[in-house]
Amino acid sequence: MKVALPVCIEVSQDYWPKAKYAIRMLLEPLGLGPIFKPRSELNGRGLYYGQNPSNLPSTVTVLPLALNAERFYDDFTAIDVTSVCWREYANFNVPVLFSSEAGDDLVASAFYWLSGWQEFTIGACDQHGRFPHKESLQAILEVTRLPVVECYRMLMRESLENAGINTDLRKWAGKDWAFCPTIDVDYLRHWRVGMIFREKVEYFLLNRRKVSAGERWRRLFKFIHSYFSRGDAFKIALRSMHQVIRAYGSATIFLKAAAHGPNDVHYRLDQRFLRQLFIDLSSDGFEIGLHPSYHAHTHAAYLRSERRALTEITGIDSVSVRQHFLRYEPAITPRIQEAVGFRIDSSLGFAECAGFRNGTCMPFLRFDPVRNKVMDIWEMPLLFMDGALFNRQKYEAAEAIQESIKLLELCQKFGGVAVGLWHNVVGEELDYPGWGEHFEQTLRWSSTQGAHIASLQDALSSWTGYPVAG
Repeated sequence: MKVALPVCIEVSQDYWPKAKYAIRMLLEPLGLGPIFKPRSELNGRGLYYGQNPSNLPSTVTVLPLALNAERFYDDFTAIDVTSVCWREYANFNVPVLFSSEAGDDLVASAFYWLSGWQEFTIGACDQHGRFPHKESLQAILEVTRLPVVECYRMLMRESLENAGINTDLRKWAGKDWAFCPTIDVDYLRHWRVGMIFREKVEYFLLNRRKVSAGERWRRLFKFIHSYFSRGDAFKIALRSMHQVIRAYGSATIFLKAAAHGPNDVHYRLDQRFLRQLFIDLSSDGFEIGLHPSYHAHTHAAYLRSERRALTEITGIDSVSVRQHFLRYEPAITPRIQEAVGFRIDSSLGFAECAGFRNGTCMPFLRFDPVRNKVMDIWEMPLLFMDGALFNRQKYEAAEAIQESIKLLELCQKFGGVAVGLWHNVVGEELDYPGWGEHFEQTLRWSSTQGAHIASLQDALSSWTGYPVAG
C-alpha cells in the first residue's frame, strides 16, 4: 500500500506534466504516492521541486530545479554531453544530466531516460528502423549496464529518510526482486522446406560448417533419427522450456497471429499442438501475449486484428505485447498499443546488446512527449535477449551467463525486475550452441537468489498491488 506524500511542483506550465510524471515514477517504487499540492498546503513533511525553496517548512525535502531543465524540454534537442556531471553513489559513477549551483536535478535527469527523450532527437536507425545502441547516450557515456535512474532514486531516498520520511521498496509477491522469463515464438517449426534445404543440403553437401565428412554423416543421421522419432526441434524446445520454467514459477509466451512480410513466418494458432499447449500453459499460470507481425509497430489495423485473432483462440484478452524484431517507433508504437487494449509492453531493450535502454530496472508507465501526457501502458524493461548475447555480442555460453548474472545482480541490488528473452530454439544445440545452457543457468541462478519468477502480468500485478487487465 502506498503512503501519501505531499508534493509541490513550481515549474512552467509545459514542463509541469513532465515533472509530475518523473516524480511519480521515482517515488512509487519507494512505496510513496505523491499528492500534488500548492505551496500554501505544504505544511508538514513533504517534497518540493522548483527554484524558490525559501520560506518552506524545515520538514520539506527540496529537489532543486536546474535552470536549464525547463528550457531544454521546450524542444526536442539532444543532450550536450560536456554538461553532464558525474557523482559517486555506492561505488557507481553516475551521470547527472541536469544540475545547477542549487544541486543536482534528479527529476529532469530521470525524465530524460524514462521518457526515451533521446529516441525523439536522434534520427539514426538500423536496417530494421530501430534505435541503435551505438548512437545512444548510454553508449557515449558507457553506462549501458548501469540503471542510472535507480541511482537517482536511491539518492532521493536518502534525502527523504534524512527528513524523517519513511520509505519501503515495493515487493514482488513478498520477494525483494523479480525475474520474468519470456519466450518469443518467431517460428513454431524448425524443419520447414526452406530450412531443410539450407541447413541440411547446403551445410551437408557444401560443408559450410567446415567439419569432417564423418562428422557430417553423423549429424545427418542424428537429424533424421531425431526428426522421425521425436518431432520438430522447435516444438520440442517450447514444451521443454515450459517444463523447466514451471519448476520455478511462470512466464510469458509471445505468439504470432499473422504474417505480413518476408520477416514474418506464419503458423496457425488453431492447430492441435498449440491448442493443447494453451491448456497446459493456462493451468500452470503462464501468460500468453502477442508477438505482432513485422510491420505492426506502426500499423494499428494489423495490431488490432492480430490481438483479436489471438483472443479468439485463447479466450483471453492479452494484455502483454512485444514487438517483432523489437521494432518500436516511440511516437507511434505505444499509442497504438494502448489504443487496441494492451497494458504491458516489453520491447524496450537494445537489439545489439544487453543493458538498460531506459536506465531503469523498475516498471514504468510510458510518457508521450509529443502530447505531453502520461500513458496507460506499463513498460517492463527488457534486460537481455539470447540473440543479442550470442549473435551480436558474440559471447560463448559461459560469457553470456556471466554477463547476464552481472546484470541480474544489479536488478537484485535495486529491488527491480529483470526480463529475459529467449526463443524456442534452445534445444537445437547444433545451430544454437550454448543457448539452452544460458536459459537454464540464468533461471536457476535467479531462483537461488530469491527472485519472484513470474509472467509479466503477474509480476506487475504483484508489484502495483492491483490487477493489470486490458
